[in-house]
Amino acid sequence: MSPMRWLFLPLIALLGCLAWASTEPPAPADSADRPLKVPAGFVVERVAGPPLVEHPMNGCFDEQGRLFLTESAGLNLKADDLLRQLPNSIKRLEDAHGDGSFDKAIVFADKMTFPSGALWHDGALFTTAYPSLWRLDDAHRRTAIVGMFGSTGNAADLHGPQLGPDGMLYFCDGRNGHDIQQPDGFALKGRAAAVYRCRPDGSHMERVCGGGMDNPVEVAFTDAGEPLVVANIVLNAPRHDAILFALEGAVYPYYESMYPEFRMTGEPMPMTGDLGWVGVSSFIRYRGDAFGGEYQDNFFTAQFNPHRIQRHIIERDGAGFRVRTEDFLTCDDPDFHPTDLIEDADGSLLVIDTGGWFRIGCPASLVAKPHVTGGVYRICKKDAPKADDPRGLRLAWDKMDNTDLIRLLDDSRFAVRDRALASLAKNGEVAVAPLAARLANHKTPREGRLNALWALTRIDGTAARQAIRSELEDGGLDLSLAAIHAAGLHRDTDALADLIKLTSNADLAMRRQAATALGRLGKTEAVPALLAALREGGADRWLEHALIYALIEIHAPEPTRRGLSDSSSAVQRGALIALDQMSGGDLKREEAIPLLSSADPATARAAFHIVKSRPDWAKQTLGLLRNWLEEGSADAARQELLRGMLSAFGTEKDVQELIAQALRAEKTSLDLRLLLLETIAQLPLDQLPAAWTAELRRCLDSGDERIVRQAIACLRVGKVAEFTQPLLKLAADPSRPKDLRVAAFAAAAPQLKQVETEPFQFLCGCLSEDQPPLLRLAAADVLAQAPLTSAQLQTLAHRVAEAGPLETGRLVAAFEQSGAANVGKVLLANLEHSPGLTSLSPGALRNAMRNYPVDVREAATALLKRIDVGAEEQKKHLTDLQSLLNGGDADKGRAIFFGARTVCSTCHTVKGQGGRVGPELSKISSIRAPVDLLESVIYPSATIVRGYETYIVQTKEGRAFTGLLARETADAVYLKTAERMEIRVARSAVESIAPGRQSIMPQGLEGKMNRDELRDLIAFLRSLK
Repeated sequence: MSPMRWLFLPLIALLGCLAWASTEPPAPADSADRPLKVPAGFVVERVAGPPLVEHPMNGCFDEQGRLFLTESAGLNLKADDLLRQLPNSIKRLEDAHGDGSFDKAIVFADKMTFPSGALWHDGALFTTAYPSLWRLDDAHRRTAIVGMFGSTGNAADLHGPQLGPDGMLYFCDGRNGHDIQQPDGFALKGRAAAVYRCRPDGSHMERVCGGGMDNPVEVAFTDAGEPLVVANIVLNAPRHDAILFALEGAVYPYYESMYPEFRMTGEPMPMTGDLGWVGVSSFIRYRGDAFGGEYQDNFFTAQFNPHRIQRHIIERDGAGFRVRTEDFLTCDDPDFHPTDLIEDADGSLLVIDTGGWFRIGCPASLVAKPHVTGGVYRICKKDAPKADDPRGLRLAWDKMDNTDLIRLLDDSRFAVRDRALASLAKNGEVAVAPLAARLANHKTPREGRLNALWALTRIDGTAARQAIRSELEDGGLDLSLAAIHAAGLHRDTDALADLIKLTSNADLAMRRQAATALGRLGKTEAVPALLAALREGGADRWLEHALIYALIEIHAPEPTRRGLSDSSSAVQRGALIALDQMSGGDLKREEAIPLLSSADPATARAAFHIVKSRPDWAKQTLGLLRNWLEEGSADAARQELLRGMLSAFGTEKDVQELIAQALRAEKTSLDLRLLLLETIAQLPLDQLPAAWTAELRRCLDSGDERIVRQAIACLRVGKVAEFTQPLLKLAADPSRPKDLRVAAFAAAAPQLKQVETEPFQFLCGCLSEDQPPLLRLAAADVLAQAPLTSAQLQTLAHRVAEAGPLETGRLVAAFEQSGAANVGKVLLANLEHSPGLTSLSPGALRNAMRNYPVDVREAATALLKRIDVGAEEQKKHLTDLQSLLNGGDADKGRAIFFGARTVCSTCHTVKGQGGRVGPELSKISSIRAPVDLLESVIYPSATIVRGYETYIVQTKEGRAFTGLLARETADAVYLKTAERMEIRVARSAVESIAPGRQSIMPQGLEGKMNRDELRDLIAFLRSLK
């Protein structure tokens, strides 16, 4: 029922958050004092804490009302250490006095890795704990019912399970790998994250949905049984955690390398509800009535990072859903970390707070506060009447027959309904007839009929299937959706005709559910109806997915192929994708390539993705590419296709010649010419082909600056020696913009054996504080890579004395190429007084000094001590700055943020303005406490956020590149630098790739502001909600 994850300190790569560790263990912090705020009319109180539990994570109730809690030992351990130490446990708490607070606890299960969920069902506790899904009958009897799953120890792995109304166990696994081998033959191996389901004995295992998201966490269900799941990092830059519709076969972003493990139905599926950057850790549907009717069937999420609980009103929207969100519980205490939500039988809501121990999910964080304990809180409505026997403990359960149990299916108490439903399902075939009668009685309350249907769904046999079949269309929406799901789950082939009819139902959700069921039945007879349904409802992405996925599952190529000649582009697209993805589809190039010219952009894109995946089809696209390029211009949709196709096939000689011809043609428009040059710059080529040489030379001489800039970008990638002099000529041209001149020199630098005086002086001049930040960075990077003489290095050392935090690290890297004592001594002397010294990492200075004589390296010791600030010194300094968290002028802070002095906006975006190197900050205050914001500005490298880690790529030629890992291919790695450039490094040229410990945001920006200005900057960040 929850995770704690990387993201649990998701401050910025470029705004990191600090953590400290004390040599003396701090006194325990009491979670009873947490300032929890709930809406008017609600109250919240702590009902469990130390010594009963210290770091609870997840929980559930059994039918007696005993609370099971998974508990961390407060240790942050990697996967191997978890397996070796087995430090964590599960406790059982009891409320002996019936006052709602827990006063007794025992260890139910010890010696566990990392239990990340709790479900009491059928007399046993189910939990996920790396590497398996477990059934715990008692403290000594444990059965691993599904495995094996990978882990890194950071809680971004297994979560759950949750019991679906269909009787299946649903659970989640993160993107850490799996190798599942079940006794009934189910086998699956891969890395992708996913939602799974199985029966409580581990049989009938299935992957429901999955994709490139980092960490799916918990599943909750609509009344009709439709699964929704919350997941972390569904999109990045900016990052989005989300509520997702766990529709069968759905594939979600964002790691594209995971997609080949799935059968795609087009683009990845969209988010249902965007939560922002929160570290979502739990998700439930509220079923009781104690909060009032307006809360019934609402959903709630627990969010680790912003220390809050949110309420979500989820409504139908076509074949999918839409979400409205509002805060429900908030807390200003940065050590309040909610990890699970549990609805008690009386309708109160329990919130699990794990405290401050967790930090292993933040790759470079030092934060670990095991002394800050957690607890369990209960939220109640003030005026709610006291529930009478909410669990039905006074009922004579052991004396009830099926008739008695059926009467309880529409009881007002959901815990009683659930227990009756489970008991009827366990009774099996003998319960089918009375359940069928209850289901067929339309005078019975809807709740009772729906629960009868779910009980029948959990029972095997033809009689149960037949009883459900009658409700496929006439039971009302929720009942019919549940009945269709049951027919599909059990692959009830006798429902085929009714399901085919439902693909033309007026309600899109009904069509979607029918298509999903038909896919599971796998009958060819359904194909014409599915194609016809695409014609009518292909605009709804959820319906389109269900229809195409059904065609894929049925894998009947010939009837599906007829859709390619349909007059509807939606049908053509669906048939095309299905044939491409299905087993044995045998899609032919002459069927796919013509659809690249479809007037429907979505169909053309689908055709492109298919053609791109087949490199042997490249030659068959030449005629089409030639025609498009010869037109000389293209609209936005055509440009998108051209960019994709040229990028996919641009390594082919024939395609390269087409690009050269288009660059040569006078009629080629400016937009198209820029597109061609941008494509060249992004192609995975170690050397530019000769066919482009003359055209690139012409581009360098262009009167349009945009063309010149893009040609330089091509040559920075291609490293063609014959362009060295033209590039140096551009770099020396004072009529050109300075940043263009620096870029030209950067493209020429790898070919140089020495740097002449004039360009060296020009580059040094670009380092002046009055120059734009990106220009200073670019000039520093060029100087760091250029072959400089000892005299030039000594001159550069004097510039280091004036360098700010932004460029100091880059400049110091230039001195790695020397070992002359006089050079090293001048550098150290100037660093002594440099305003950028505090931005320099100890590792960077050590690297710069490694080739110098011993006496120079020893002289650097004093500087190393100054910049190697330990955790205690950081903590003390931050404590001294605490007063800056109050007051301040947000408007003035905004000017500082977007100003040239602090260069925050060079890398960060706020409300659409700024750079996109680091995380988007428009709502940063809603997920980070003020003290965290202060820590992030002062010590940006204390925590580097997941997805924004820096990497250092060393080449065999001795060059070093630092940046964010933008993407990887089989042939190259691509780094995104602080200058907002993407650098390609061929794998054949790579000596090593290592994670960096430093954020690309420089430390030391504090020195660029006085205290009032720093207070204003923090005030601005605090205003971003």
